[in-house]
Amino acid sequence: MAITNQAFGSVQSLLEFCRTYDCSAAEYTFRRGALSRHEVSQEIPDIEMLRGAGLLLRYHLAFPGFDLGHPDPARASEAVGFYLFCLRAVADLGGDRVTLHIGLDRALRGRVDYAAAVDGLRELTAAGESLGVRVCLENLRLGRTGDPRQFQALLAQSGAFATLDVGHAYAREAASAVPGCALDFIPRCNGRLLGAHVYEIEAAVHPGGPARHMAPRDLTAIRPLLDAMVWETSCDWWLVELMDAGEMADTLRLLRRYQDEIRTAGGASVQAADKPHANEKEIA
Repeated sequence: MAITNQAFGSVQSLLEFCRTYDCSAAEYTFRRGALSRHEVSQEIPDIEMLRGAGLLLRYHLAFPGFDLGHPDPARASEAVGFYLFCLRAVADLGGDRVTLHIGLDRALRGRVDYAAAVDGLRELTAAGESLGVRVCLENLRLGRTGDPRQFQALLAQSGAFATLDVGHAYAREAASAVPGCALDFIPRCNGRLLGAHVYEIEAAVHPGGPARHMAPRDLTAIRPLLDAMVWETSCDWWLVELMDAGEMADTLRLLRRYQDEIRTAGGASVQAADKPHANEKEIA
């Protein structure tokens, strides 16, 4: 079970949370507004501190300013070069997995060049393999990656692995009014599902307002998808992707109780997700 750095204002506060709630893994999201390689490089010291404290880290490359499917070929090519830089940085940090997106820039809605995106993602996937870094595509609430069939096609055409965002999947199901849409992601990942972003749903608190990740009060709504990930996939990484530390702590408790139930029932995948990393040190 992993937590996100997005809920914390400093490395110290993240590590304090880890000590308090017995967490040994985190998914590091680089600053979303970064517009240059230099800005990414400036975050390396913080990452080194987290590594030095013994955390198992994986990486989330969520940069709206660099979209593989940008309709301007020059911008799409620039995005590929930027993500290649990020892959090399992650490899140098000992990382073995990244998650990225197609169509994250809302300004490109309806204009994403998916053919270019597939070409770029295929190049990144191949480069990642040579670096020992697996590249995962995340499903979004909107666009083709939010449709299970089209998400499957993007994976097949690019060779990328998958990260299933549970809240995005259920938001798409609610918007499309297609029962079972969220669960359909499981077979369509074709055994390539490596990680999940777990929370209840991405939705607006007030009608017309900005969407946010909503914490579950219980696991009733998302349990079918959690069960499917445990019993039908080899997904070994569950990130609690909430931006409020208190909500994250409450959700960790819910998921750990769920883990206990699964262990009793003989489940395997979610157990593996909570095993200590082979190189894990005590969090200092």
